[in-house]
Amino acid sequence: MQFYYGAQNILRALDEAEFWKHQEADHAGLIPVVTPNLEPQYVQALERFGIELSQMNAEAAKYIESVNRSKGAVSRGLKVQMYDLIRRCTKQSENFIELMGEMLQNSRAVSASQASKSVIQHMIRESQYFVGIAQLMLT
Repeated sequence: MQFYYGAQNILRALDEAEFWKHQEADHAGLIPVVTPNLEPQYVQALERFGIELSQMNAEAAKYIESVNRSKGAVSRGLKVQMYDLIRRCTKQSENFIELMGEMLQNSRAVSASQASKSVIQHMIRESQYFVGIAQLMLT
């Protein structure tokens, strides 16, 4: 991760959050497509995650728009709100990783499809990448 944002590293984290929440929402929708006969409880959980991830993406986009409108002059209060958003995004990604891990472990449909297993493992690594960046930004 580059630190050329200097004192504005929170803006980098915000950019990453917006991007990865969009990616994760796409992933939540893709898993049932690549996993024939995925158990209904996982389909439903992924549908809920898709909605929640999209909402978080929209929230990140809202903050990015606020920063753009302020021409980069980020108030202390706005910065606190953005850090809170990054924390919530991180927790959401950790929960999504947990769900995907549970599917790898317990889903017969996933176990029956090498393609599904590979895709989900890749998605887990991508979400872990975001969590790592976000945690670095929060320290």
